[in-house]
Amino acid sequence: MNHLRSVSAKRRKRMSEVKPIRTALIRKAGRCMICGASPKEPSRFGRELSELCCHEIANGPCRDKALDKPFAILVLCAYCNGQRVEDKAAWPQSRQLAVLGSKAPEDYDLSAFNYLVNPNAPNRITQEEVDSWREPCET
Repeated sequence: MNHLRSVSAKRRKRMSEVKPIRTALIRKAGRCMICGASPKEPSRFGRELSELCCHEIANGPCRDKALDKPFAILVLCAYCNGQRVEDKAAWPQSRQLAVLGSKAPEDYDLSAFNYLVNPNAPNRITQEEVDSWREPCET
């Protein structure tokens, strides 16, 4: 049985504050940054799982700080958000940042991301780690 947690007034207020930014990111991306699905062109998983949402790369205790930071957000379909990136071994933050750098290079900022997650560890994720996940260029 699935039980939904109630949302606090503080959380509701924060989500209301960040909604314009998140809506703009979804509109700008137009499709899932991982699989390419969109509500207009659903994935094989169907229209409902092709709805787009914002996924915070900086999750856990840093999630709230990341809600309105384009350098810490991927636009994903419901399937990729609920299935793929949940596997932290297969989708570490460095891989998610590689997707962001590829799909929205204007939003990519590794220094800002590292600072957001831990101001005392400016190299917690290195550019080399991110680059190791990038797709090789086609020749």
